[in-house]
Amino acid sequence: MAVPLLWAAIIFFAYSIPGNDLAYSDPWNILKFDKIVHFTLFAVFVLVLIIAFKKQRQIRFVHFYSRAYAVTVAILYGTALELVQGIFFIGRFTDPLDFLANAIGAFGGLLLFRLIYGKSVNYW
Repeated sequence: MAVPLLWAAIIFFAYSIPGNDLAYSDPWNILKFDKIVHFTLFAVFVLVLIIAFKKQRQIRFVHFYSRAYAVTVAILYGTALELVQGIFFIGRFTDPLDFLANAIGAFGGLLLFRLIYGKSVNYW
């Protein structure tokens, strides 16, 4: 679980960068660099979460439902960060399009996992 926790810390750090240190982007332009970063951060987060959950054997349902838990954890984490971003981080605001990019990235992580490991991963 060290890698997912480290990645979650990296995501938190990215969220905590003061807004005036970031380049301005039009919030209506969905394919801006900012949205690609959100997508990528959460796709990788889901990928490493699935791998960590698959390797854990003590709680069988976490192992068995690793994909669903990984997506759920990532979406909840992304939602929480988006909500507190506008309250606690200087020059930052809650952006529904960032939430959408996070959620799409989470599902992109599922696809990435499937592309890398294929169907054989069910037997880990």
